[in-house]
Amino acid sequence: MRKMKWTDIQSCRRVHLLDMMRREALKRLPRTRPRDPDEERALSQIVQTRWERWLASGKLVILEPRRWRLRLGSKSEEISR
Repeated sequence: MRKMKWTDIQSCRRVHLLDMMRREALKRLPRTRPRDPDEERALSQIVQTRWERWLASGKLVILEPRRWRLRLGSKSEEISR
């Protein structure tokens, strides 16, 4: 088995990493650690409150059970799902 110095391994990996960064081959990976239950509860409450506020103000229009339209600033800024 060939012996290598740790610094040589690190420099080789660094060159490879920098090359991948230059080619934009590295993308941000999705979250793998589960959220804290309190954080999950708080985020769910924030989303639900925002959804209800949009419905009350008329910014959110339910078209069908699985289709909706969200109007943001102007007419050109419209999101449909």
